[in-house]
Amino acid sequence: MKMKTTLTVLLILELYGLSSGLIKQHVFVNQKKNWDSGALEYCRKHYNDLASLSSMNRMNSALGQIPQAETGYVWTGLRFLAGEWLWVSGEDLDFTAWSQTGPPQCPARNLRCGALDKQTRVWTHRDCEEKLNFFCQ
Repeated sequence: MKMKTTLTVLLILELYGLSSGLIKQHVFVNQKKNWDSGALEYCRKHYNDLASLSSMNRMNSALGQIPQAETGYVWTGLRFLAGEWLWVSGEDLDFTAWSQTGPPQCPARNLRCGALDKQTRVWTHRDCEEKLNFFCQ
């Protein structure tokens, strides 16, 4: 009976993505869409929002999925609005993963959407009309 209970618990953990001790916090979407009318709209319709990489655990979760990307960058929920970078989900921007130069200050109008760079594994700003893979949450 104990073995059956253990197997049931392990199965449940695997089904909910908890077997490694971390909740699968992001869904990688292997479609190419622009930030606004594509990725953001898709995530809000099918999930909750574009992904907020607002902690080291969330960042690591995304980095574990990024090798699947067909694009060099993957959209996140990071956006430059009203003079600051923020998560569109409303979460705090306490954890950051910009390059050593830090976040772009007052980026050009078309470069105000945030993505995760597949090669360097840091956040970067991209043209919001670019069609990239993306993470939902």
